[in-house]
Amino acid sequence: MKETQINTSLFCIRCKEETDHTITYLNKHISRIHCDFCGRQMDIHIDISHEIYDEVVKRIRSKPVRMSEEYRHHLKEFLLSLPVRIVSKPYRVYREAKEIEGYFKKYSVRKK
Repeated sequence: MKETQINTSLFCIRCKEETDHTITYLNKHISRIHCDFCGRQMDIHIDISHEIYDEVVKRIRSKPVRMSEEYRHHLKEFLLSLPVRIVSKPYRVYREAKEIEGYFKKYSVRKK
């Protein structure tokens, strides 16, 4: 999951003029538009479960291809890094699960 913010100028309905706005994206979808001048905010519902599911399925499907490419191009580096990667994988999965849990909390609160 990737949450990014972009600052741009848009026409604000409340200000009746073009003002600075902050647009928040979750992956490739707009999740929030916020007027920096008056504070008006528009939240756009994103099905977070669907986003996470799509991302995880895509990563699982592409893993064999990515590992094969890495193996073919850099055999020595691949073999040397494999034990460290195997040992650190549980921590990386735990860290990612905590990050996803934070997104669930943030986006389920906004939905109410």
